[in-house]
Amino acid sequence: MVEFCPECGNMLRKKFCKCGYNNQNSPTNVTGTSLIEIWNPPSPKVIFCKLTATSHDKLETMLSKGKYPEKLKEITKKLKNHLFSCCNCVYYNEEIFHCQIKNKFLKKESICRSFEPFE
Repeated sequence: MVEFCPECGNMLRKKFCKCGYNNQNSPTNVTGTSLIEIWNPPSPKVIFCKLTATSHDKLETMLSKGKYPEKLKEITKKLKNHLFSCCNCVYYNEEIFHCQIKNKFLKKESICRSFEPFE
């Protein structure tokens, strides 16, 4: 019988999933639930717009005129070096490793499309 992971939907192999579900070797939080790692970051433009409260249209206009903001370069570099993660997100509760948006227990190194950075 083929079983599927209740967390991510992938096919289970040897009763545990690569997302960390039911894996005894994966780190766990306070309640004993295994932690999942997600790396699906938003684009640097989206993070820039959230941080600076700039509309996406205004940013596109700036970029089409050849003006590339220094802050956008900095965000791109931080994203590439994995410096933005759930630790920097408004929706992440670091004490219990829980994401309010995903309603999942995630590792601190994770990041998803709903990432909302602190100011």
